[in-house]
Amino acid sequence: MSISEKFATELAKDYTLPINLGLNDGTICPKSCIDIMNAHNDRTCLRNYTTADNDPLLETICAKDGVKPENIYVANGSGPILKQCIPWIIEQKIRSSTSLKAKYLFKKKLGMNSTTFPIVSGRLTYFKVPLKAGNAGLDVHLLPLGPETNWKLRLADVEAVISKTPGLVYICNPNNPTGQLMLTREEIITLLDKYPDSVFWVDEAYVQYIPQTEHEPLSNLVPKYDNLYVSRTFSFAYGLAGVRIGYLLGPAASIKAFEGAVTNYRLGTLQEQLAIAALTDENHIDELLEMTAKDREQIGSVLEEYGVEVVPSKTHFILGRFPDNRTGKWLADELKKVGIRIKHFVDVQEEKYPEYFRITLGVGKENDYLCEQLRKILG
Repeated sequence: MSISEKFATELAKDYTLPINLGLNDGTICPKSCIDIMNAHNDRTCLRNYTTADNDPLLETICAKDGVKPENIYVANGSGPILKQCIPWIIEQKIRSSTSLKAKYLFKKKLGMNSTTFPIVSGRLTYFKVPLKAGNAGLDVHLLPLGPETNWKLRLADVEAVISKTPGLVYICNPNNPTGQLMLTREEIITLLDKYPDSVFWVDEAYVQYIPQTEHEPLSNLVPKYDNLYVSRTFSFAYGLAGVRIGYLLGPAASIKAFEGAVTNYRLGTLQEQLAIAALTDENHIDELLEMTAKDREQIGSVLEEYGVEVVPSKTHFILGRFPDNRTGKWLADELKKVGIRIKHFVDVQEEKYPEYFRITLGVGKENDYLCEQLRKILG
């Protein structure tokens, strides 16, 4: 019997094969969401739309995040929001500035593929943003972010770019894949006040993994600043990736424009009720953080036992780095042979990350099996 056949025979009762710890799926959803799903148990339970603008969900977000309904844009996940809204913001910034528009037209005349309103972020961040921006011809400035900067952005590096020309600063807080804050709330406020012509997009996809006693989210600042956008998702901390719900908080004028580009009734009744249940569940986040800390320690300790450098993540994923000649792709290939997928990193422009890999936490026996295989491969 082959390894793969033996693996399938022994573990099929416990797992859906393969175990995918490469995607950033969440782990557990709130118990209140199970109650919602159990209530939808007849053939007419999904026949009706909710309100055109998902008013019940907007009211819940307002209470949770300290904003008004006109500051909220809901959609089927935060990914579509990033893809729709960031290019629009950059285009509007160029159109509204005589100097930026002149620079853009001049570069276009010379055949240069440039927007003159750059995207600024860290070299180790959610790779789809700089990768897709660069492929679309946008200017991208990737700033130092790694062990040499203690896994965060340096305020001086950000200011060195946007003090010369305004841009869109993408801040993933906490960051994917490092699991650490890129900038503190206080540092972001400093930038918001000092550089009103720049735009600051704070991606808080994982912010629920940090207790508010350690870090206060940026959402309640949205009504105060016209240059601040905060994106959120239910995919990770709330374990609802399979339902596809996300929202953006931003200036009312921009939100109105985003709404005007899409149809009403974007989120169905079940989606909305699950989102409300998640946001109002009083016990879920504490339970999640306790489970996440235990699972991070389990996997991280095995990696460190075999000489892998582990970034001290605050989220549900772990960034590992080989200090020798081994690569993330090598480990991904070895784990794939035994039915486990993890993430290794592709090149982004001139940036290369061969020594890194990311493992998303699994649930229950998935983590036990992962650790067992890591010991065999790394030992």
